[in-house]
Amino acid sequence: MHPAAPRSCKQTRRSRSRDGRNAVDDRKSYLAKFARRLARRDGVGAGGYKESARSCDRRPEQTEHRRLARQAGRADEKNGMESVAKDAVEQQGGKTSGRRLRQYLAASAVNLAAFANGAVVGWPSPALAALQSDASPVGVAPMTDDAASWLGSLMCLGSLVAAPAYGRLCSRHSRKTTGYLVALQGVVGWALVATATSEATLFFGRFMLGVAGAGATMLCPQYVAETAEPEVRGTLCSFLALFGNCGVLFAYALGSVLPYQQFCLCCLATFVAFALAFAPLPESPVYLAAAGRHVEALRALEWLRVSGGLPAPDVTPRAASSLKDVLSRRGTRRALLVGVGLMVNNQLSGILAVVSYAGAIFRESGGELSPQLSTVLVGALQLFGVYLTSYLVDRAGRKALLMASNAVAAASLLLLGLYFNLRARGVDVSGFGWAPVACLCAYVVGVALGVGSVPFVVISEIFPPEAKGFATAVCICVLNGLAFLVARFFLPLARALGMDGCYWLCASCCVASVFFCHFVVPETKNRSLEKIIEELNGHNGSKDAKENLAGV
Repeated sequence: MHPAAPRSCKQTRRSRSRDGRNAVDDRKSYLAKFARRLARRDGVGAGGYKESARSCDRRPEQTEHRRLARQAGRADEKNGMESVAKDAVEQQGGKTSGRRLRQYLAASAVNLAAFANGAVVGWPSPALAALQSDASPVGVAPMTDDAASWLGSLMCLGSLVAAPAYGRLCSRHSRKTTGYLVALQGVVGWALVATATSEATLFFGRFMLGVAGAGATMLCPQYVAETAEPEVRGTLCSFLALFGNCGVLFAYALGSVLPYQQFCLCCLATFVAFALAFAPLPESPVYLAAAGRHVEALRALEWLRVSGGLPAPDVTPRAASSLKDVLSRRGTRRALLVGVGLMVNNQLSGILAVVSYAGAIFRESGGELSPQLSTVLVGALQLFGVYLTSYLVDRAGRKALLMASNAVAAASLLLLGLYFNLRARGVDVSGFGWAPVACLCAYVVGVALGVGSVPFVVISEIFPPEAKGFATAVCICVLNGLAFLVARFFLPLARALGMDGCYWLCASCCVASVFFCHFVVPETKNRSLEKIIEELNGHNGSKDAKENLAGV
């Protein structure tokens, strides 16, 4: 057999050129398959992902892939990318619980901001006992009832003022930057509260804590919704209310045993703990994709979740900065109506009124519980209700929980108002001392089961990405505006209508909310954003949904 003739330089160049073309064709084929896989997963046309796939085919990303390939011991870029896909598939083949462990850890870490905000909400209840005593740690005289009402309402006012700014920040800038800003404002606010020597300083500190609370309320559900798989998205988004109620109970418990300044420093430590836990988390893949940092987005998703090959964010968002942009499409308008309606339901359900008079209700029953212990009991009941929500929200669905929650709250308030009405008219109700306590417990658990937590899950799921920041800010503004009004003017309303009248008014709001949730609120359990928008758009859903998602 004759030995092969040596190859000429021209033949060598042709061979190398042919190998190079084959490598490019292999890469283009891989990217095309990647786009089709994403299209099948999300139910959209492959063209919506081709641009993102092509945008990955740039020299910096090629360099990054080569570096990853060398680290994995591969000889070339193609093998390196195939190894990433193989690792993703192997990870998908593991147990579901293990595959989603990091999603639960990330959701828990970011929701430490909600825990810290819960401590801010729960702080006034035990702290006012010290502030209104003769040995008040702030000022030279006990705090008046009017000043105490401002102490509770200034936090809501701070959240109302800061919500639009945080809406823009969450839409256009890094989620990590937003989280660090929340932690910084929380530390500054608690430092002012702990060291205040005048009511003015104390009020400004509470205002700053309200600003931080607005950021926490917007950051937590948005980050979780952008990183969680649809199957566990509802459960993880409900962590906002779960951790918030844990923070409230934390404040109730510590405030009953610690001196004023030590209590404030413990609350300050919650924001420090949030910053330390949030630091190791990856940036939101949606933000990275919007910024054109596709390799980093894929790597973040590989760390957070694997739901089918190499996953990608559902869409690449564009922030809307004006009311005209938000209201330009029918689906977005209806989503905004749903969000605002749920925020109104949250505040007018009467939770503040009932909790404010929890001690009086327990005393009416003839019990021996102190106001501090009765407050802790109410906090524990709220925590139990939210825990049930986190378990049921991805099983029973959002609408079912909202309707059941409003129905239980309405029935409890009607009976509670009836008890106080009969007692005010001189009817002997001494044999029914257990009734107000039973109604209170059922009411607190019922509200926590849906009205107090599910609205934050829904608003994280129903807005198209380009409108999410602005629309969420509108919802949070409505929430905090109503909270401010309720905290500031509840006592005058109670004097005008009586306690029974207040309870019946809140019960009527809950009854109306049952019909609102049934006829207006869409079910979002395990559904993609496009299908939710189709339902919100009505009969023209398919066309308008594509318009809502156009350009992303």
